[in-house]
Amino acid sequence: MREIERIKENVTRGKIPAVHLWYGEDRFLIQEALKVLKSFYFMTDPSGSGIEVVSAKELSPATILERANTMSFFANRLLIVEEVPYFQDGQGADLELFLDYFSNPNPATSLLFIAESVHRGRKFYKALDRTGEIVEFCAPKRSQDWLAWVQSELKARGKTMDAQVMSQFIEWAGHHTGVLSQELDKLVIYSQDRQKITEEDIKAITTRTIEASVFDLLDAVAGRSSSKALQTLHKVLREEHPLKVLTLLVRQVRLLLGCNALRKRGGNVAEAPSALGISPYEAQKVWQQSLKLSSEKLAKALTECLKTDLALKTSGGDPGLLLEMMIIRFCGEEGESVY
Repeated sequence: MREIERIKENVTRGKIPAVHLWYGEDRFLIQEALKVLKSFYFMTDPSGSGIEVVSAKELSPATILERANTMSFFANRLLIVEEVPYFQDGQGADLELFLDYFSNPNPATSLLFIAESVHRGRKFYKALDRTGEIVEFCAPKRSQDWLAWVQSELKARGKTMDAQVMSQFIEWAGHHTGVLSQELDKLVIYSQDRQKITEEDIKAITTRTIEASVFDLLDAVAGRSSSKALQTLHKVLREEHPLKVLTLLVRQVRLLLGCNALRKRGGNVAEAPSALGISPYEAQKVWQQSLKLSSEKLAKALTECLKTDLALKTSGGDPGLLLEMMIIRFCGEEGESVY
C-alpha cells in the first residue's frame, strides 16, 4: 500500500520523523509498516535494544516523555506508544506536556504514536500535524484497489495471477489484508516453483469465507434453485455452527432490504456504505444482489429466519434439517426438485 511505501522511503533516506502518528482500522498493515520501520534500527543495533514499546493506557504522558528524552548508548532510539486514547473525551490537562515536546523533540528519539482512530479537531492532533508526520492505514475500499493490493503482494512473493483468478481469490478469502496475506503464503508454498497461481490452486488450498458462501446461498434462492441452495448450505454447515450460519443469513437479508428501501426512495449505491454501515466493496455486491430479490420476498425470508431461530433454540430439533426446511421455503414452490 502507499502508506508502507512512504515508510520504506523514509527508511531508505534515513529520514525518520522525530514525532509521528499512525492510525487506522487495518492492524495488519500497521504491523507490516512497523517491521519496515524497525529494520532501520536493527541495522545499527541488531539486538533491538534501541526499540521500546509502551502502552499509553499504562503510562502517563509525563513518564512517556521522560523515556523519550532519555539518552541512549545508540545514536537512534524508537519509542512506540500503543493504545493511544488521547483523542477521546475526558483526557487530562497533562496532554499539554506533549504539545511542548512536539515543538522541540529529542532528535535522538523517534516518538511514534499508534491509535485505532483519531479526532482531527483535538489540540493533540493539530499540534502533531504541524510538527510531525501523520499516516492513516486503511484497507482497500474499491474492487480495483483490492486487485492492486493483491497484485503488489504477489509481485513481492515472485508470483502472478490472471485478473479473473485474482478476483475469485478475493471473493473466496474475503476482504481482510491479514487473512489474504496468509492465504497467499499458503498458495506460494502449494504452487512451488510455478510462477503463475491458477484457479485450481485456489480451489485446492484457499479457505473460503462463510460470508462468500452465504452470498452464493442467497444467489441460489434468488434463482429459485433449491438443489443448488441446499448443496451450498451443506458445505457451509460442514464448517460452521447452524446458529452462526443463520445469523449471517439474517444480516444479509437485512442488508438486502436496506438496499431496496434506499433504492425505493431514490437513493443509489454510492449512499449504501454510510446508510448500511458496510464497506463500499460489500455495498456494490449487496446492491447488485438486491436487484434479484423483491422486498416482499425478503420480508418473508426474514420472518422465516426468525421462526427458524426460535425453533433452533427451543424445539430440540435437528439444526441442519431446520435450516434445510427454511431454505426450501425460501426458494418457494417453483424451485427445482431437491431429489
